[in-house]
Amino acid sequence: MYVGALCRALATHAELGLAALLHKDEDSHLQRERLPFQWLTTTRLPQRPRGLAMRRHQIGMLWRWGVCGMPLVAAKHLTTEFHGVLDRAVAEFQPDAVLIELAQMAQYLPHFSTLPTVLTDHEAGMPANARTQLGAIADRRDARLWRRYVHRYYPQASLLQAVTTEDAQLLSTQLGLPVATRHAVIDIPRRPVSPHTAPQRALFLGDYSHFPNREAAAILTREVLPLLRAQVPTVELWFAGPNADRLQGIGNVEGVHVVGYVASLTALFGQVRVMLGPAFSGSGFRVKCLTALAHGLPVITNTLGARGCSAPSPACTIEDDMKSLAGATLRLLQDPQSASQAGSLGYAWAQQKLVAETVAAEQIERIRTLIARGPRNKS
Repeated sequence: MYVGALCRALATHAELGLAALLHKDEDSHLQRERLPFQWLTTTRLPQRPRGLAMRRHQIGMLWRWGVCGMPLVAAKHLTTEFHGVLDRAVAEFQPDAVLIELAQMAQYLPHFSTLPTVLTDHEAGMPANARTQLGAIADRRDARLWRRYVHRYYPQASLLQAVTTEDAQLLSTQLGLPVATRHAVIDIPRRPVSPHTAPQRALFLGDYSHFPNREAAAILTREVLPLLRAQVPTVELWFAGPNADRLQGIGNVEGVHVVGYVASLTALFGQVRVMLGPAFSGSGFRVKCLTALAHGLPVITNTLGARGCSAPSPACTIEDDMKSLAGATLRLLQDPQSASQAGSLGYAWAQQKLVAETVAAEQIERIRTLIARGPRNKS
């Protein structure tokens, strides 16, 4: 949603092309006729095969990870087919500059050595879902590989960006290079939702293939929901987002409703009174929290979950203790008027701070500077 909103704003300044690696179900979600790209091609992210092919796939991944020294998530995003896609993008679309998103895609920077490149890191050089599932020793090794990977590929970008000032400072210290910040943008609907008309429901939103979202869902179910239902027995905690089948056992807990993927966030936000958005691992910023605020839905989160969000309280309430977080949630669940006022404050803040056009114009100026300077003057 963040990159999509930014691209729609960038399209008012320049022609855009897109080359993307997609999971098998992501292509079906693309409404291509509504995308702001003059040139577009996608290819399938390599899928985990079955049977004997599965063994060959695992051996290949372990070879890249164990022998070649690639972080596992980066290894999973390496495909020769995508190199062909990038060749076609350069030959057919003939870009003046290349924007690369996410740490795992930095490995493709050498492909564009003759063009100005902008690499935007979303999670301080190590994706939060970078877990090997091979144990703690393997995870520590993978963390070392990520640090080596960042030092190898990130300096090859003409310009480095992060999505929060905290991440930019961390990367700048780690690399000894300047790192800019590209702030968050969200599409803001014309009218906010009405939290005061919704039932006493709290919502958590996320892609549950991402470990921090599964972690947060488990903690909310185990530690926060009982506190809510002790005061208001009819309270419901909703979990929405793709890959909800990975929330093992949570759907059987009383008071929990696993919604799964929802096509219309506006409709979803209109059915709940508050968004719960705490995070317990990872970096970057929480698109879910900013999106809720942009729709006029108040947010209760913790310090890590509020990264990149400067919305005032009570639009965004920050509590790191689970009892305090539950208490703040109860205040809004039990007081519809307070929920409405908090949501209105968040909506007004979003209209001022999350405007895509402002960030897009800044991004275009950075690109113009790189083009004028030439691709080989890295900074």
